[in-house]
Amino acid sequence: MEAAWRPSQGASDMPEMQASRKALSHLLVGLHDVDDSVVRGEKKLGEQTYAVAYVDFADEVVERSLHLRDFQERILADDFFDAPGDLRWNKYLYIVAGPNSKSNPQFAAAKAAIEADKDYARKRVISQDDLESLLGGPKLFEAAEHGSTYDVLTDWRQRLSAAGLELLLDAPTPRTTVVEKISQRAAGAASNGKQQVKELNASDMPLAMAKLRSLNIAAFRPIHNGKSYDFGDVTLLIGANGSGKTSLLEAVEYFYCGNNRRSTAVGPVRLKGKLQPSAGGSLVELSSTADGPRIKARNLAWYNRKEYNVADIVDSFSLYNFLDTDAAYRLSGNLKPDDITNELSRLLVGSSVATTFDYLQKIRADIDKAWDKAQRRADGLQAELTVFERRLKELQAKPSTAKTLTDAYRAALAGLGWQRLVEAGVPTPKEGRGLLAALAHVQALISLGGAARTIKDVEHRSAQLEAAVSNAKPVNRQLVETIEHEKRLVSKMEALESNVKNLDRWIAYESAGFHDVRRRYKSAREVSEQLATRLGGLVAGDLPEVPPQYATLQLQAAEQAACEAATAAHARFTRAQQALDLHGKVASARAAAAAKLKDAAKEALKSSESADVCPVCRTVHASGALMHLIEELTSGPQTTEEVKGLAESLRLAGDEASEARRWADAVELSQKFAAQLQLKGTTAQEILEELVGLRERANQAQLELQRVKREGQDLGNAGFSSNEADLVWDRIAGLFELESRNLTADIASGERRCQSDAVEETRKALGECRSNMGGFVESIRGFARSVVVDGWVTRVEPSGTFASLVALQDEFLAATTNAAGLRSYLAVDDDNPLVEVQARIAAVASAFKHADEASRSDSERSAEQRDLPKKIQDWNLSLGKHRSEERALLEAGKVLDDLIENASLENATREALDAIGDQINEVFSRIHSPREYEYVGNPSVLLRTADGHDPRTLDQVSTGQRAAFALSIFLARNRTAESAPPVLLIDDPIAHIDDLNALSFLDYLRDLAVNSGRQIFFATADTRVASLFSKKFSFLGESFKTISLVRSPQVEQAAAAG
Repeated sequence: MEAAWRPSQGASDMPEMQASRKALSHLLVGLHDVDDSVVRGEKKLGEQTYAVAYVDFADEVVERSLHLRDFQERILADDFFDAPGDLRWNKYLYIVAGPNSKSNPQFAAAKAAIEADKDYARKRVISQDDLESLLGGPKLFEAAEHGSTYDVLTDWRQRLSAAGLELLLDAPTPRTTVVEKISQRAAGAASNGKQQVKELNASDMPLAMAKLRSLNIAAFRPIHNGKSYDFGDVTLLIGANGSGKTSLLEAVEYFYCGNNRRSTAVGPVRLKGKLQPSAGGSLVELSSTADGPRIKARNLAWYNRKEYNVADIVDSFSLYNFLDTDAAYRLSGNLKPDDITNELSRLLVGSSVATTFDYLQKIRADIDKAWDKAQRRADGLQAELTVFERRLKELQAKPSTAKTLTDAYRAALAGLGWQRLVEAGVPTPKEGRGLLAALAHVQALISLGGAARTIKDVEHRSAQLEAAVSNAKPVNRQLVETIEHEKRLVSKMEALESNVKNLDRWIAYESAGFHDVRRRYKSAREVSEQLATRLGGLVAGDLPEVPPQYATLQLQAAEQAACEAATAAHARFTRAQQALDLHGKVASARAAAAAKLKDAAKEALKSSESADVCPVCRTVHASGALMHLIEELTSGPQTTEEVKGLAESLRLAGDEASEARRWADAVELSQKFAAQLQLKGTTAQEILEELVGLRERANQAQLELQRVKREGQDLGNAGFSSNEADLVWDRIAGLFELESRNLTADIASGERRCQSDAVEETRKALGECRSNMGGFVESIRGFARSVVVDGWVTRVEPSGTFASLVALQDEFLAATTNAAGLRSYLAVDDDNPLVEVQARIAAVASAFKHADEASRSDSERSAEQRDLPKKIQDWNLSLGKHRSEERALLEAGKVLDDLIENASLENATREALDAIGDQINEVFSRIHSPREYEYVGNPSVLLRTADGHDPRTLDQVSTGQRAAFALSIFLARNRTAESAPPVLLIDDPIAHIDDLNALSFLDYLRDLAVNSGRQIFFATADTRVASLFSKKFSFLGESFKTISLVRSPQVEQAAAAG
């Protein structure tokens, strides 16, 4: 059994430090001193160590920072390398700063330097008061008292229900329809539309007292359908985006809530989970359900929220069990202060509450607009009602003159000789239209001019115009035919003149020799191109030289002889090369033997009594002569006469082989030329001579082509071109039956004379035609002059043409139809002046107008007088309805104003902060690092600096600190949910915070898992975070599960297509 640890007495220890040292025995196990004022302890789960802490009580922070490397090597190094792999990631060095350190001016810089160092262990400079919270004893993770917290939804429901506005809590859309219901006082809850909350179903009891060990997903989302997953006390979900991490967490959410926050449209859902009670015992199986009363009972039992909507449990679950990662991310983003306040409210009171309050604020503005509209409508109805009542009084006092005017009209109509059927009683609109039509007819007749005095004058004029048109019509027909004949003659003459012009041009080309040069150019180009194509690359360049001994031989025999000569020469060269190589090997062996002999002689001389006496024959030599003789005998010239002879033979053989090969190639090349060019020669000499001949022909053809080109250029400079020559031929080709190459200048000149003669004949016929046309035109002008009479108005210009004569008749004919129209209404004699008829009709029409107006006035006044009382009654009813809507909207606006003022989202947020402020402070102090801020919880100031206690709002701290604060709120909420399921669902919570805060958060989660009994589900797409998470929780053994997810093929295909 381990001996009890007692703190050592260091020289620098103070009473406060001693108390802190003693407190460690409740937080760590295996405590022992590892250095003066430095204590080492472990955190264990059973027998498994999962963290090692070193606590330095020396109160020498500045000194430690100056020698931090040496201090760590002395305290941590050996223990670090002896520890298991994962435990190395879970070592911590806490340097306690007492009065001595804090009073040093360099304390802040020293603290920052120490905490920034990443070697061996994580380091924190802390006060003695921070030890217990950082080391995370079990007491810190006990469930916090929830108390009777303020429920803003209940407050809203009570206020709105009392005013008959409970429908607003559902935030229905469109808001225009809701406003209409408010105005009709129909926005209350339906009497039978809400289900009663029942007691918690017995099958649901284990959900709040057990851990979920497995989940079988029969039907939820395609990526997980048909799969089963096992869970531990801590479960890590790792996978790339799109692999189904969030969907798996939402499957767990659906298992508990029967719904999802992100999407409710998941189709039929079938889930089955196995739960392990905390008190022990066998596993309990439970299937998912969406039964409304059952889900509401869960919401009441777990979160003490008596909601009317089934889906509201998801909001509660998000507040206490499933981190709203989107809200946490938005809070940590670069938002404006107002936006940060809104996102903080979403985290504290729930997104549905925040959304509902936003809806209430918007519909409050809608109610104002609707109230203003209803008030203006009611005021408008009131004004119209006043007008109707005044009008009724006026009608009841007004007399009638309709009968007198109607009798006068009837008498005038009878005197006019009206021939249409006349109805009895008041004047009818049909009678009025008839009078206006008759008046229009007589006015149209008068408008024909001063000569149109009577209908008889009009009819005489019509007959006169008809006779003139009939007489001019045959003459005009002859004129039209003559004009067409003239056009044909003009076209014919233009064609003949064009032929003459084109023939002149063709004759000029022929006389200049253009056609001959063009033919010679085509012939020369064809010959040159044929030879160039046949010769190809052989048209120029050196030809092979064939030696005389092969030149006159047949090609096959020459090729065989040349190849045999080349082969024999190459064999001689090879033998010479081998002889030289063999001599070289012999010479090398001779030199090696001489070197060995020389070395042996020198060794013998060394062992001899005298260096001048030969050790073999005992001959005495002069001083130094014996050694000179040995050198001479064992050395020789580098190149002997024999070697020189062999090298010369090799050179001559090489030259001979090269020449023989060159001759063989020349013969072979001659044979290739013969095959390629299809030459007739049978010997190399004949082949080469024939090839030279082809080259000469090609050069001559090219020279001829150049000469013809120069002639063509001269003709071009003189104004002749191939394009024009082809164009001229196309124009005259139809005049000849022969081809262009057979057409001579004499033939062309003969055809030109024929064309010129035809031009003169056509010109004569054209003159006769135009003379006839003049006679016809003059005849028509005579007919036109006969109808020109003063006193008749016309818009037709008198041009003397047949068309103007017809237009004059058509214009007059349209006017004369008015005579028949006038007689269809009243009897008119031929000699009656039209002006008098017009005056009589106008007088009767005026009488009709007065009688009709009087009759209409009486009729309208009678109908209006009859209808007004009913209209006044309807307006009174409508006014009452709009006044009622106005009052309903005004009352609703006051209720919402009171709610927004006294039960606002800001108040609810403040109440929520007050309720869990202590828990937020505890968590925030653990997971934000470095510890720059402290939680205050004041409504106006949430945080303050740890050193100077300067107030800070969330928009004044870093995004990483805001993210840590969002996590603190969620974890604090979870600690207060003592009746809720013991689960935490966390989806990529540290993707947006810095590394130090991430490490602190994982440390807190580890202590939470060890000390609180909660089951943790942690999802991330970051493999680095996943690896770190595994190192933090691997000590749990089988209680730690990792689920690796991969993207489905459909997701992969969609990503590739995008």
